[in-house]
Order: sequence, then C-alpha cells, then structure tokens
Amino acid sequence: MPPDPADLSLNEVATLSAKAARGAGLTWGAAEDTSRSAAWLARHLGAWAEQLLALLEIPPPAGQSPLMLAGPLADGAVTEAAHVAAPIWVAPLFLLGPGRCNPVSLRLGTAEIQANPGEIPSASLPASALASLPPGDVSLRRSATRLAPLAHALPARFRRSPVALSALARLEALAALTYVPASDESRLRGAGAGLLDDE
Repeated sequence: MPPDPADLSLNEVATLSAKAARGAGLTWGAAEDTSRSAAWLARHLGAWAEQLLALLEIPPPAGQSPLMLAGPLADGAVTEAAHVAAPIWVAPLFLLGPGRCNPVSLRLGTAEIQANPGEIPSASLPASALASLPPGDVSLRRSATRLAPLAHALPARFRRSPVALSALARLEALAALTYVPASDESRLRGAGAGLLDDE
C-alpha cells in the first residue's frame, strides 16, 4: 500500500514551486509566475505537481514552455503561440486578476477559458479535462465588453493540496539547488550552534 501523500497548504505549493522552478534554471520572474500558476491550479483543479515536474525536469523546446510564455502573453508581447506543452499553465496569470480590468478569453488547444472582472472564470471543458490538457496552440483575446459565461464554472474548490511523496521529494531536490552551500564560517555563526556571538 503506497504511503499517504503529503498535505500542502496553497502557500506551501507556491513557495515550493517557485524554489523548484528557480532550481531548474528559470529566471526569478518566470519562477514567480510558476508559483502563482501552481497555486491557482492546486486551488481550482487539484493537479499541479506531476505536470510541473515534467516541465522542469525535461524542459520543452524553446518557445513551447508555458512557464516561459505566460509573462510575454500577460505583457502583450505575444498574443499567440503554437504548440505549447501543458497549456493550462498559461491560464492562471490571466484569471487571477485583481488588477485586470478587461474580460479575457484564452484558447488552450481544444479548450477555452474566459474571465470577466470580478466573476468566477468559466471554461468550455470541465476541470477534470482541463487538468490534463495535451500540448496545443495558445491564443489570447482581450474584450471591451463582458463575455457570456462558458459551460463550466471554475470556482476555488480546494484549500490544500495532496502531493505524492515521490513528487514532493523531486520538487524539494530541485528547490535545494537554490540553497547556498554551508561553510565553516556559516556553521560557526549558526543559530546557537557556534562559538561566535555577535550580540
């Protein structure tokens, strides 16, 4: 019988995802985008850890990583990208929206997700299908008028995220790559463990 999964808060999901993304070589900006996407996916769809590992451990070819594409899409630098691996990872940055003033519609391969300011986002597919979207084209459309809701609402359903211990260990191994190696001086200055007292 497999061991019980770890139970992470959404803040823990965001923090671990940011560190793992940075450990895998993403810029700080892309790592922050990744953390927000992971927390949103954990909260709304429940799935994030295995997909994130797939994107970090064997990065997609240039131009196909949703972790590198979300920022340029959000900034308006691009409005369309072809064949993005795990396109659902692009969606959260457009749906989090306290600062978003206009309705947005995001085409993610075979699915569409849209959000009006102040409303629950909606999708053309149920959450279970969105969580495992295959690679596909991504395009963004901003609207000046309110969009009619799609068939499936995407409310915040989860407050915590179960993560398989094997996936957690792999994410923590990536996160550990961001840590500064210990030195003799840092060991001596450790919390109550050394011979030096700076106070």
